[in-house]
Amino acid sequence: MARLRHTIVLTSVSRPHVERALGVAHDVLESLGTRGSTLLAEDGHPVAGVELRSGEHLRPGARYALVDGHEQAVEAEVLAWDRARETGARFEVTHPAYTFPDGAETSSGRVVSVVRLHSADRPERLDLAVDAALTRADGRRRRLRWFTLNGTLDLARWWQALEGAARFGAPGRPAFSLRMRHPVLRAAFEANPREAADGTWRVEVVTMLCGRGLARPVAAVPLLVTRRMMHRAIGQALDRLADNWRTHVAPELNREPEELRRELTELLCRATVKE
Repeated sequence: MARLRHTIVLTSVSRPHVERALGVAHDVLESLGTRGSTLLAEDGHPVAGVELRSGEHLRPGARYALVDGHEQAVEAEVLAWDRARETGARFEVTHPAYTFPDGAETSSGRVVSVVRLHSADRPERLDLAVDAALTRADGRRRRLRWFTLNGTLDLARWWQALEGAARFGAPGRPAFSLRMRHPVLRAAFEANPREAADGTWRVEVVTMLCGRGLARPVAAVPLLVTRRMMHRAIGQALDRLADNWRTHVAPELNREPEELRRELTELLCRATVKE
């Protein structure tokens, strides 16, 4: 097993700002009306690139089609919408096989993601599950061409860690965890934050990699040989994530509610709202 550590620096965002932003996002989606399959903002502008295919808007079972312009089919389904308990959605992205002019072919593929927030009124946990695969003509996974992800952001633990409070529940349980499974490899990522003297968040990320099943002894040698290269590559990827948080995510979370609401609405209607 390869075990790697890397610390990133994140711009801090207060708990009230995060919870307020999640509430505003729910408010914006709940404010949308419908006209047939078209979703409408409060000012009457249609939402760009999204159609309600079946069900009632934001009711469990409601299905939507998204147009991404890259020959991919994107579908979404509401799994739960109860701000006091849980909101959740399932997304499925499929892309067809493609044949290049020189005769080379790509496989079709499918990515299914499920996101659940517990809950919008009092955010305590965010769960993510992803199942991705290249597929055969009959829809089955191609051998060795798939992976799954399962992650949890325990917001209650995150805020307690930043406040320096003692952890609760199972000792050592991380505030963030992500598990990846592949036919020949498995990986785990765990992260815990602490507040630095300058007010930023120092987040230590621990990455664990090892082979699976019969591939475990075979994978041990390349994991050992490439350890330094993997450490550098993972560190660079995490640093890019931190930079994206600093330049894009944190400023949005810190916006005033009305400003954020207006920006989210304009984003939804970006193809129809004139500057």
